[in-house]
Amino acid sequence: MEGPVHDMAANFKQRLEELQQLQRNVADVKATARTRNGDVWVEVGSRGNLRDIQFSPQALKRMSAQQLTHTILALIAEASEQATGQAKEMTAAFLPEEMADRLRAGEQDLMAFFPKAPRILEFSQD
Repeated sequence: MEGPVHDMAANFKQRLEELQQLQRNVADVKATARTRNGDVWVEVGSRGNLRDIQFSPQALKRMSAQQLTHTILALIAEASEQATGQAKEMTAAFLPEEMADRLRAGEQDLMAFFPKAPRILEFSQD
């Protein structure tokens, strides 16, 4: 039987499938950063988690351990910024405009988008 309830259920199902696809897409986000000469490169996921790191034998010859460490950390930060930016944009496209703007502006807590739950007073039955 078609009707408003059926339409609402179909809409809910479609949005749920879209949200699940968004979660998969965000999980697949990755970004890379490399040195100018390409001797060192890193790949991170959508949350800045390190997925891969590679460096050439020349990198070990040209850089001290401290320089290599500094380079790796800087590349991870650069790639993380790219990856989280991609994930934010994907998520923002799914949200209503006001929420998307807040996310793009730097809102970190997605729960901040929602109103606080009302307090429910408990009544005793004495």
